Amino acid sequence: MTATLPMLWIATLIAGSLLLAGGLAAERLRQRRRGRDAVLRAKYLHILTVALLSERRTPPRFPLLDRPGARAILVETLVETIRATYGPDDELVRRIVAEYGLDRWLLQRIRRSGGYRRARYLAQLAHLPVAPEIAFRVAGHISSRNRYVRFYALLARITADPAEALHAIASYPTPFTATETAEILSVLRRGMLPIAYVPLLESPVENLRRLGVAIVRQFGIEEAEMQLLRIVDTDPSPELAFEALDTLRAMQLPLCRREIAGRIARLDPSLRKTLLRRMAAGGYAPHVLQRLFGAHERPYYEALVQSYKCTLACR
Repeated sequence: MTATLPMLWIATLIAGSLLLAGGLAAERLRQRRRGRDAVLRAKYLHILTVALLSERRTPPRFPLLDRPGARAILVETLVETIRATYGPDDELVRRIVAEYGLDRWLLQRIRRSGGYRRARYLAQLAHLPVAPEIAFRVAGHISSRNRYVRFYALLARITADPAEALHAIASYPTPFTATETAEILSVLRRGMLPIAYVPLLESPVENLRRLGVAIVRQFGIEEAEMQLLRIVDTDPSPELAFEALDTLRAMQLPLCRREIAGRIARLDPSLRKTLLRRMAAGGYAPHVLQRLFGAHERPYYEALVQSYKCTLACR
């Protein structure tokens, strides 16, 4: 028994040393791989930038694409470039996607993965110019239980087939969040979804109205004032009515209106305070509040306006 204990102790030390050595070797391998990936990412970005600036029509050659992880790096480089620039040459990017089979590569990853990883691949696909048939290939994921998978499948569908964008959005079962609306706007800014704002604002579908309000706010379309007032006054969604009201405020349009006063009277107290902070940030004079808020709220607003901390408080 006495001889066995030292042997067990030595065996434990040896096993621990081997595990530590294995962990250190694995970490060194990961560091080398990250270094190689960074070099390859920089090389791909340089090749892509030169190709876009030179206005060439044929896809450039990207070396080492047979290396494990290289296609993932190329996809990331393309998506980041598209999202960070205005008006990139979609035709050249489309040819790159087709030449190197990046759409097929992403569809394989989408099919074989799940959860947030699948949502990430769908988001990448949604920001690449791809053939219209891709819309059919991703449509089944719109019924996923994962909200992120659902939304990015929708985004991929409408960017692949813009002609069906309104129908796809109208049939989407979940109200958009502010982040999701912003994602759709990023696609609109690239000119991939040419949509008129008036039919959206007057649509019976909440998500379409929500998108219409976001477009009006993004591009400062003052001609939509009457449609925004109608949403403020009658929309069944308190959140959407508040967004329309805040859009009027952001565009510095008159707020002393019957429709606005009526909706403010029905707002949740927390939303009323949010609106007060944003109005103070926008420089609205205290007398504007007389027709919109109760007397007990005016001291709070006046304190915001007069305080040197107003900028921080109104965020």
